[in-house]
This record gives sequence, C-alpha cells and structure tokens, in this order.
Amino acid sequence: MPRPFLILTGLTLLAAAPALADDHPPFMPSKDVSVVYSLSNTRPDAPKEAHMYYSASTGKMRLEAVGQPGYVIIDRPNGRMLLVMSNQHLYTEMPIRADLASGFLLNENMKFRKLGSDTIAGLPCTNWEVQAPQASGVVCVTNDGVLLAGHGSDKDGTSTALKATAVSFKSEPPQFFAPPQGYQKVTLPPPGTAPGGAAGAPQSPGGQ
Repeated sequence: MPRPFLILTGLTLLAAAPALADDHPPFMPSKDVSVVYSLSNTRPDAPKEAHMYYSASTGKMRLEAVGQPGYVIIDRPNGRMLLVMSNQHLYTEMPIRADLASGFLLNENMKFRKLGSDTIAGLPCTNWEVQAPQASGVVCVTNDGVLLAGHGSDKDGTSTALKATAVSFKSEPPQFFAPPQGYQKVTLPPPGTAPGGAAGAPQSPGGQ
C-alpha cells in the first residue's frame, strides 16, 4: 500500500456508545482551516506529524504526513479520494474509503456520546465517544467542526492518537486541493491484487 495512506490509517479515531440521532459533533469544518497535528501510533513506521487543510467552499480536504512522499485529497461532495504521489508525478483516484478516512469523516452512521469539554491549541472543543465498525475511541471537536484531538484503537488493536499543535483559519488557493499540473493519472490494482492479476498486496509505485 502506498505510504501516503499511513496518514489515513494512522488517524482513524472512532469510538464507543450510542447517542440520540441529533446529538453529534459537526461532521466537517464550517470555514477554511489548516491544522498541524502531533501523531502517535503503535506502528513504528507511522508518521509523527500531519497537516490538514480544508476548503469550506468546495468541501475538499488535503492531508499530508511529514516525511511522506505525497498527500491525499478527500473530495467528500463527489465521494472520491485522490492519492498524489509526488516522487513519481502520479496520482490515482478512488471512492472514499471510510475505513481509511473515518477519523476525518465523521458521519450520521456513527454513534456518538457527548463527554466533557477541553481546550486544545488555544481553542475550546467538546469530547465525544464515537462508535463505528472499524475502530473505537474519543475525539475532541470544536463547535465549528475542527477536529483538535483524538485517540483510539482499530479492530486489529492498533492504537493511534493525534493532537492539534497549531490552528490557522486561512484559505488556500483552489489548485492546492488538486493534483499539480502535469501529473499523470494512473489506476492502481484493487486491494489484495498484485500487478498482473496475481493475488497479493499491492505495491507502492515508489517502493516502501
């Protein structure tokens, strides 16, 4: 699996307990925002810092992990994800995978229970327990939908956590949420299929 996906698998932060249907945090930010996160993960190869950028006008989110050769664009309104591989000047497109992006894509199919409040990176937020098929944990979200912190574990027992260290309500240009000009679109084999159709794990175009 290409390394840029580590940022998504490392940020799947969901959790545990039913809630009233209308009792939940905002599912996405209500305005343009960029956030720097400190990350921790039981996987030794997981990144330690990530950046998130969000465009309220387009509903697009860009996720970058420091030290990773590429980034992911989540286009929620169109139900797609773009994986941009900077070293190879390539990108691929696929439907949004809730199991990979659920930490940043809270939705009405999850179960929530409100906990207490907190202040992170100078901003107040509300803690929520969240339950989903892939993971369990707690997230802290501001009233305008910015994810500031979270911790939890997935169904395989991998523990993850993130915490905002800086938040800026600034706008990025539209091209920031698209592959750079000149990048070639490619199709990766489905999960579990090696190039050529043989069974096996898909390989990163640039190696590990």
